[in-house]
Amino acid sequence: MPTILFVNNSAMSVPFYFMRHYLYIRQFVVLLCMLAVLSLTAAEPERGYRGFVDTAVDLGFPEDYHGDKIVEVYYGVSTSHGFQFNPHLFIGAGVMCERVHRDGYFKGMEYPIFAQARTDWTFGKFPLYGDIRIGGVVLGDYRMFVSPTVGYRFNWGRKMNLNLGLGMNFRTLGWGDEKTLHPQFAIRLGIDF
Repeated sequence: MPTILFVNNSAMSVPFYFMRHYLYIRQFVVLLCMLAVLSLTAAEPERGYRGFVDTAVDLGFPEDYHGDKIVEVYYGVSTSHGFQFNPHLFIGAGVMCERVHRDGYFKGMEYPIFAQARTDWTFGKFPLYGDIRIGGVVLGDYRMFVSPTVGYRFNWGRKMNLNLGLGMNFRTLGWGDEKTLHPQFAIRLGIDF
């Protein structure tokens, strides 16, 4: 049963499940804005080993088999490890563990593996990064994904940074469905060491 939401004096139908998660997303965005105001400049990455531990929330609105829009939410934790070639280029690989929810119901777990490329740049006092992950789910729905992200690095000590990113995930419905990538909005929060 959809809930009616009034925005600028116009009614918009939004599933109740999305409204419940909207409050969490709104609180998360407020927290991110506070961190941006209080942030310190992060140090440039050094040549050598570099690792990441991230948590992410992906939100999508695909169609089900009947053509109806559904709410799809992925909650996950990932780790990736690789080599920092210079202050601007990282290449590595990783694994992720995700919980999948569709229309408020737990659907299952997925375990994607991925290759990762990342670039870090500092513009004045603003340390930004760009990241792309390309991989596939080997245990779960057996599908491919591409995940570009851009974000901000917060200083969290001499050797660690806190990373906050926004991006898109493009997932297929299966390995034979590479022609149709289904977009999802992604928020990623993690540390690098």
